[in-house]
Amino acid sequence: MMDLDATNIVRIAREVTLEQSLPLKVAGVVFAGGGGDYVEILINIDGCPSEPCQFAIGAFRGGSEDELRDEIGEGLRKYLDSYRAVHMRRTA
Repeated sequence: MMDLDATNIVRIAREVTLEQSLPLKVAGVVFAGGGGDYVEILINIDGCPSEPCQFAIGAFRGGSEDELRDEIGEGLRKYLDSYRAVHMRRTA
């Protein structure tokens, strides 16, 4: 199994955000205290019309790269769905 350190987590998160074809940029990774497997990936929305323009996706890095990729993708989809729902209501 690959060592899912900060460099690899950022790389995987960037790849997942690119798949969304949206102006998203990975800002960084924050590790939970105590050396656990939980991390939060900070993502910025470029050109966002309303706050918040940065959000975090929580994930566990204890599994495989594919598992982490799926977890980041699912978290990203959930956040963007809720963001769109709120933002679209404001502009309607």
